[in-house]
Amino acid sequence: MRPLPQPERDSRPWWDAVARHELTVQACADCSRLRWPARAICNRCGSFEWSWTPVSGQGRVVTWLVNHHSFGGAFETPSTVVSVRLAEQEDIVIPARYADAPDGAGLDFDLEMRVGFDDVRDAEGNTATLLHWRSLAAA
Repeated sequence: MRPLPQPERDSRPWWDAVARHELTVQACADCSRLRWPARAICNRCGSFEWSWTPVSGQGRVVTWLVNHHSFGGAFETPSTVVSVRLAEQEDIVIPARYADAPDGAGLDFDLEMRVGFDDVRDAEGNTATLLHWRSLAAA
């Protein structure tokens, strides 16, 4: 059975945006620094004030991992998770499924990527939306 995300207080607005097929990150209300994953306090200025702001969904590959173990049958194998550094800010790196090839074929460091969205369902019929990354060269 495929596990679905379990949003909590800080991440729920992010998952709600993903369900609408929008990629957002927190922006500090005091210093404008972007942050992901969601958290209550800005690590630059210590502010507790923020808003959710849309980002381009574009970035470059930092690293990837090809899984060859099925983890209880929840995922097909091989499957690849790629970590992408967002174009908006150097220190925001978001991992997600690599949509171009399950075995990671075609991946390279600094490859330009664009986010996409997968609407998924578990065995009980619960639904969620997950991110994936796709190469701009493959688009």
